[in-house]
Amino acid sequence: MNTEKINILEKALVLTKAACLIILYMAITPLITNIFLLTPLKNSKAGQNIALIVGDALIVLALVLIFHKRILTDFKKFKKDYKKYLKLAFHYWFLGFIIMCVSNIIINIFITSGGLAANESANRTILQGFPLYSLVAMCFLAPISEELLFRAAFKDAFKNIIIYSLFTGLLFAGMHVATGIESWNISYLIKNYQELLYFIPYGSLGICFGYAFFKTDNIFTSISMHIFHNSLSVAMILLSFLGGA
Repeated sequence: MNTEKINILEKALVLTKAACLIILYMAITPLITNIFLLTPLKNSKAGQNIALIVGDALIVLALVLIFHKRILTDFKKFKKDYKKYLKLAFHYWFLGFIIMCVSNIIINIFITSGGLAANESANRTILQGFPLYSLVAMCFLAPISEELLFRAAFKDAFKNIIIYSLFTGLLFAGMHVATGIESWNISYLIKNYQELLYFIPYGSLGICFGYAFFKTDNIFTSISMHIFHNSLSVAMILLSFLGGA
């Protein structure tokens, strides 16, 4: 078997493993959460928040163990020259953020008449119902797990930064948009096409995360971008609550 065929098989194996990991993540996360919510912790609101945090934290721990070699190597590099990584990280975050904001404004004004993406609506609901869990999960746990799943897991399958960024960015967007899709029936999708338009804002951010990670080959570049963005988003939602929005 020649080298080219071996490389193709290796890339296919990486893609398969990454896809299986995402499927397992999406299947196991709610299962573990429900298990913890069956414990005595369910009897109080604080206990429910703690149960949800522990469930998500265990998932993140499992992913950290899977990717521990990259994490340790990247952390040493990031710690040594963190200013360089952060400078590049926020440069690409700002670009993605601007595209995200502009596309959201266009969609909300001209198409949905002020409506929100289903994913954002869900986040607001969770933040109101489980504030402690939301702060920990949205600001820290989710960025770590999503960057490992959507960025690190696919890295070795691509050599081209543009193709990699587009692929992982759109996959990332798809996961977020899917929360608002109640049915994959064609007639339903046509009727509710507005939700599919949120591929643009979520995708723009995901593409920039992927580009920054690929360019630096350091997972902490995109994790830091993601943590900052989610923390900013949560802060803006909290401010909107205070303003009565």
